[in-house]
Order: sequence, then C-alpha cells, then structure tokens
Amino acid sequence: MKLRHVWIVFKKEVKDIIRDKKTIITSILVPMILIPLMNILVGGNVEKLNRDISENITIALSETSNTEDIKNIVKNQIINDYPNISLVEVDDPIEAIRESKVRVVMDFEEDYSAKLNEGKPFVIKLMYDKSQTKSEGSLGFIWNAIDDFNRKVVEKRLDSYGISKDVLTPVMIEESNIASEEESAGSILALIFPLLLVVLMSSGGIAPATDLVAGEKERKTFEPLLTTKASRSSLLIGKYLTVTLFSFITVIATMVGVILGYIINPSSFSMGSDTNITAISIPPLALLLVIIISIALGMTFSALQIAFSTYARSFKEAQTYLSFLMIGIMIPGYATMFMQPKEIPLYMFFVPVLNVLSAFKTVFGYSVSYTHLFITVGSSIVYVIISLWLTASLFKKEKFLFRS
Repeated sequence: MKLRHVWIVFKKEVKDIIRDKKTIITSILVPMILIPLMNILVGGNVEKLNRDISENITIALSETSNTEDIKNIVKNQIINDYPNISLVEVDDPIEAIRESKVRVVMDFEEDYSAKLNEGKPFVIKLMYDKSQTKSEGSLGFIWNAIDDFNRKVVEKRLDSYGISKDVLTPVMIEESNIASEEESAGSILALIFPLLLVVLMSSGGIAPATDLVAGEKERKTFEPLLTTKASRSSLLIGKYLTVTLFSFITVIATMVGVILGYIINPSSFSMGSDTNITAISIPPLALLLVIIISIALGMTFSALQIAFSTYARSFKEAQTYLSFLMIGIMIPGYATMFMQPKEIPLYMFFVPVLNVLSAFKTVFGYSVSYTHLFITVGSSIVYVIISLWLTASLFKKEKFLFRS
C-alpha cells in the first residue's frame, strides 16, 4: 500500500461524489433544511395541541343527566373556578364526542341528590374517546374540577359539624428536586441524542459506500480500476476514507440542522417541559473521549458498509444488505432509549453499538465514569480493526469482487 496511491484514489472518489448532485442534496442540504422544518411543523403542532387541550375544554351531560339541577351543580360548583371548561348543549352526547364537538360527557348517578343530602358518595361517570388525543387529554382537567368539588363539599360538611378541615390532611407533601438545571437538561439529551448520533453515524456513508464498489461493479468500471498501479489495499483505503469523510459530513450537516431547529423552536427539544436545554456543559476530557468514540464508530460503520458493498453483486443488492444493517443498529438503540445512565451494566461498554450508546448516555446524563469511557474507547478501536480486517479480507478475494 502506497500513501500516494491512497491519496490519488481518495481525491478521485471525492470528486466523483461531489459531481453527483443527488448525493450532495441528500447528504448535506436535506438534513440542514428538513430538520428545522420538522421542528417548526412538529413543534408548532405540539404547542397548538397542548393549548387546545388545556384552554378549550367542552363537556356535555348525558341524556339522563341533562336536568336543571345537575346543570346548576356542574356550572356553579364543579367548573365554576375553571374558565377553560364550558358546558354545552348537544342532541346526542356520545355522537358529539365522536364528532369532536365535546371532549367529555358527564353522567350522574340517578339518586345522586339523595346520596348528596345524606352525605353518601355518588358516582359521576366520565365518558370520553381514548382514540382522540384532545378527549383523553381533557380528562385530567375534569378530574381536577371534580376533586375540587369533593373538597368543597367535605369542608362544608365538616364545618357544619364544627370539625376543622385540617383533620383530613395529616401529612403535607413538599417536593424538592435535587437535580441541577444542567442535570435536568442532560436527562432529556440522554434520551434523544445517543440514538440520533448512532443512527446518523451508521447511515451517513451508505450512499457513497454503495456507489463506490457495488455501483462500480454494475457500471463495469471496477475491473479496469484494479488493473491500475494502485494496489488493492490502496484502493480499499482510498474508498474507505471517502466513505468515512462523507459519513461525518452527513453527521455535521444533520447536527447543524438540529441546532438551527433548536434556535427556531427551542420547545421542540425540551419535549414540552420547562427545562432549559442551554444549561448543559460537558467536562473537556469527557467531550474529547466522546469525540474519539464517535470517530471510531463512524470508521467501523464505514468499513462494514464497504464490506457489504464488496460482497453485493449489484447496487440494489448492496442497498438491501445495508438496510438490514440499519435495522440491526436501531434495535439496540430503541432497546436502551429509556435506560437510565446510572443503571447501565458494565458489560454494555464492551458490546458493539451498545458501548457507544452507553457512553453517550453517561456523558449527557451527568453520570460520567472515565473508566467506562476508556473501556468504550478501547473496545471501539478493537471493532475498527476487526471491521477493517473483515473488509480487507473480502476485498482481496476475487470470488467476492467479481460475484455476478
């Protein structure tokens, strides 16, 4: 292998990819535009949905409960302190829920009045449509209104008996969040970013890897390339570096899109919470180790993508193999998505893909263990070597290079 030949192959492949406008558009421009656009659309729709659920709650009474006495109880006692809840008249209450005219229908027990006067509990059935987000989301507000009504009735009864209402509350609860603003922000990032980064690094090189070997086989330009002065090792490393380069270009372009999306709509990142995502900092050494781990993961996937492309008979077959690779990556990603950083077992820092996901989670979740990070760095480097050895083995065997 000669570095001069590697450099020549690398420049040639980079120029060929740059000339392909489709690759540039899909790898660079689309992530930078699509993600901010999704943040605007999705984030805006989520905010609008939350406002609609909390600010405009319509309820109705069932046919058997639609009396003046019950209307007075609902209007003047249950929802009187809730201006966001309104009682409306409908002909068919159940159909009104299905047609989204009302969110919830209240059905009072027939002998509610007698039980209320006797100090006995009575039932109010709340009918809603779980298939409608607004209907289900409004249920909690109705529960709160009824709980307040219960409290008022009980306090009135206790007052009539000369008993203090404090007798009903032997314990007062106070919440105290010991997590800092940075830790709260990190918990959100630990949920989202590990999977996002791993998927990006595993998919960024698919397009160039498919084209650089399987594509050249199909175009009948691969055999002439093997007859040049450059050795197979030089050809492999040149193509490998090209795929690695465009993997990281895709990741960077996507992250730029993520940052732009956050600037445009910060609430889309905080997932509806009041957490300030900007209040996060990563120790310099941990950040350096994460970068090394990311580079190693990108190099591993680049080698595997070249290997699949080398084994494939055609461009289409290579795409099929690489799609299965993506599925294999996403399974551990989603399996560990809700795992807490401090609960990650030691063995996961040795397992491919899981080790990177675990390292990202611990860093973003403010549970940094440098022992675990160094283990991840070491295991990631081992997987780079193994993947390159596998790819080189395929690249040197003509039965794989000239499969037809």
